[in-house]
Amino acid sequence: MQIASITMIGQFPDGIDLHVRNLKWFFNATDYHIYIITSLEAPEKINIKDDRLTFITKPTPEGEFTTNPQTGFVNFWKWFPAIVKHYKISPEWFLFMEQDLWFFEKFDCVPEPKTVKTFYPGEKDYHDIMLNDQVLQPHIWEGTHLISAEVVNRAIDFNIDFGYRAKSFLDRNREHYETLFGGKISISMWTGPETLAEFSLYCALEERVGWSEIEKAVHLQGAETVHRRYPQVYNGCNQKLIENIQENIQSEMPYLDVYMVIAIYYIAGNWKDCKHIKWESANSWVKRDLHKIARTADQWMTKEEHGRLLEVLSHLDKGTGRSGL
Repeated sequence: MQIASITMIGQFPDGIDLHVRNLKWFFNATDYHIYIITSLEAPEKINIKDDRLTFITKPTPEGEFTTNPQTGFVNFWKWFPAIVKHYKISPEWFLFMEQDLWFFEKFDCVPEPKTVKTFYPGEKDYHDIMLNDQVLQPHIWEGTHLISAEVVNRAIDFNIDFGYRAKSFLDRNREHYETLFGGKISISMWTGPETLAEFSLYCALEERVGWSEIEKAVHLQGAETVHRRYPQVYNGCNQKLIENIQENIQSEMPYLDVYMVIAIYYIAGNWKDCKHIKWESANSWVKRDLHKIARTADQWMTKEEHGRLLEVLSHLDKGTGRSGL
């Protein structure tokens, strides 16, 4: 049983080493291979080099990852089928990951072949596939989702677009699927296209996969987004700028907290000091999720990283923090 972990990374190169070490700790004695797919000069930012880690910086010999000049976004996942084919990635299971998902417990087991397993249950109802007013299938994304390679390969053969696509195959074949399922099919809380949305629909409508979830990870969001939008924050800034960014971000993306981002930058070593930060302004989930990581972080972080994590938690524990959402 081999698991291929797939992470697409467009920003925050200093977090890659942390991400890889966390994955290696999570997999433990499992048969695995880690693929980091990135447009960054990532190999220079990582100290781990072994036969279970592969960096992919070109989707194919002729292809290039391109950046949206307006947003800085790289639609990595549209290249996923070509990457699987060109690099001959052929595991039994795929683990779809984002860099900002951190494990605090080790891997246990794979599910049944037609069952999707996630180690981060996440927010309920967000982008679930709905049949009338009932959940047909929860949301599948790069959220620690473990999926049989047979399902993934059939989706590739079905010409599913894994990337950011405006019009899904459901929109192109709505009458067929709503007749087949006998009701209205929709995506809950849907506002626009996103990565893996078409693949999630495929799993629900064509594969009709089962579902399994267990909490072994937390989503420490924002490090890549803030690096892309506010690069001046990456190596340190003053409190006034932090407050301005927090106000801007939370009006658009209330699930992000710039204080979580600062904590991650400091743990990674980008920031050299964080004593001037008003940590009492952080949302309560910042302290909650960092405490989860702290349970086992000494087993995979360096001594210096772990010390910085404990320092951040000491600052957070002194204040109550805002209640958040």
